[in-house]
Amino acid sequence: MRTDRFYPSAVAFLLATLLILSGCSRPQAARWWKGNLHTHSLWSDGRHYPEMAVEWYKTEGYNFLALSDHNILSQGQKWIDAANNRGGETAFQKYLEQFGTDWVEQRTVDDRVQVRLKPLSEFRCMFEEPGRFLLLHAEEITPRDGHVNAINLLEVIPPQDGNTIAEIVQNNINTVAEQRQRTAQPMFACINHPNFRWVLTSEDIIQMKNVSFLEIYNSGHPVMGDRGDQYHAGTERMWDIILTKRLAKLKMPVMYGIAADDAHDYHRFGHEFANPGRGWVVVRSRYLTPESLIRAMEAGDFYASTGVVLKDIQFDGKTLRIIIKPEKDISYTTEFIGTLKSYDPTVKPMADANGSPVHATGIYSDDIGKVLATVRGTAASYSLTGDEIYVRAKITSTKPKQYLSVIGDVEVAWTQPVQPDGSP
Repeated sequence: MRTDRFYPSAVAFLLATLLILSGCSRPQAARWWKGNLHTHSLWSDGRHYPEMAVEWYKTEGYNFLALSDHNILSQGQKWIDAANNRGGETAFQKYLEQFGTDWVEQRTVDDRVQVRLKPLSEFRCMFEEPGRFLLLHAEEITPRDGHVNAINLLEVIPPQDGNTIAEIVQNNINTVAEQRQRTAQPMFACINHPNFRWVLTSEDIIQMKNVSFLEIYNSGHPVMGDRGDQYHAGTERMWDIILTKRLAKLKMPVMYGIAADDAHDYHRFGHEFANPGRGWVVVRSRYLTPESLIRAMEAGDFYASTGVVLKDIQFDGKTLRIIIKPEKDISYTTEFIGTLKSYDPTVKPMADANGSPVHATGIYSDDIGKVLATVRGTAASYSLTGDEIYVRAKITSTKPKQYLSVIGDVEVAWTQPVQPDGSP
């Protein structure tokens, strides 16, 4: 009997098995994956152990999660006081109860109990499942002001300084681009919560390079300023200004909008706490891998949400079509928002009641980010005429948010902007 015979069916079966075990299958149609890209744990200023934070998201049905602690990656050795930390005794006892003393490493130093924080490399095997759940290394690069999320990093990035806040943010974005170029690892930077402490303006962000992502919704903290105030534009308004100026005036790439919860507190739930579950992205890709997710996001094939679920988004270069997954007794309104090429470019600086200048986004015409059409129901479409610089959709439901940061919030979703020439 010959032993060197080639059995194609056996080899094909083995290859298919290996692909499935690695989280891939062939062929596989693209599908939607839900994930959060801005999450904190006790590795920095979160209030729970990383395994507990991860378990929360996986239990809630997320498909991927980035742990993005401040100026650190969850790697190496780190011990913390079991009681004197942001999670305190409450977090420690929950951790012990969930994982037991065989897993929770303790030691006593100067009569104080310390706990070892597990690095991602040790605990990811407890949670990751091919085709179901994925963990990403990330870092919230946190200089004195102007925070940048770096997703799928290989190496921690020390915060960079600069002469202005805009320069600081750009310098930190550039370090992510440099690491990607040097290591060939897919990764990207995202400008976080631009209205936190009102540090960034639309004008600051418009000219930034090496970045295609902006948090348009961040309500992990009740003080993120998403809605703006009498002097500061809300983040969604900022997004429209940035899109208009980048695309029409500077001929720069599109800026995509991200929703995140920026979770810190996993023990007390309420609008006044920085809770998980408030905002996320839903990415369409063939595989649940860092490479596939990042490739899809960089192509704009994702949407941001605080609860509304979209079954499909299609754009054929002319018509943007949206199909919403309905819920019983819930109504949906889709607004198609954009700026026409004939917009009024006039801008005036923001000033306070005394006429003194305010460090804030300028006052722009209502032509920017105007509602071009409104559609009610679970299916909506808009056909571009060619006069638009871009068009995006905002879908608002009548369903109250489960984990709200502002009383009265309802569930919303945002699609990414499209352009008349068919480019995302």
